[in-house]
Amino acid sequence: MKKDVLLSIRSTQKFEGCDEEKIDLITQARLYERNGKFYISYEESELTGLLGTRTTVKIDGDTVTMMRTGTYPSEMIFAKNQRHVGLYHTEFGAMTISTHTNQLRNTMSKYGGELEIDYTVEVDQSMIGNHHFRMIVKPTEQDEK
Repeated sequence: MKKDVLLSIRSTQKFEGCDEEKIDLITQARLYERNGKFYISYEESELTGLLGTRTTVKIDGDTVTMMRTGTYPSEMIFAKNQRHVGLYHTEFGAMTISTHTNQLRNTMSKYGGELEIDYTVEVDQSMIGNHHFRMIVKPTEQDEK
């Protein structure tokens, strides 16, 4: 099962000493299921600052892996009350970051659904920000017919 979907993403980031930053993105994506796991794949845009990057989100129950390939490759793993350390590439270079997932809510199915994650980000073992990520996946109009 592979199908085109409409993907809505709302990301809120609050870094120490900075104003809250919000990004709202609506884009076409691909939803598919493989071995009991759901995958959502989409191309990043200038709006996210990751132009030339493909993001694939793997949803495996209470564990979510966000994999980026292309211009800014990275991998982040989210699981409630767990910490993950990974290499994160940006336009300014690569850095090691840690994420700690506080909340994770997943209602994804073959028809779409929602994914919501609250997490903190650390650089060099110092907490630098709080993040809230909400993804809504809906069938395209032609799939609804």
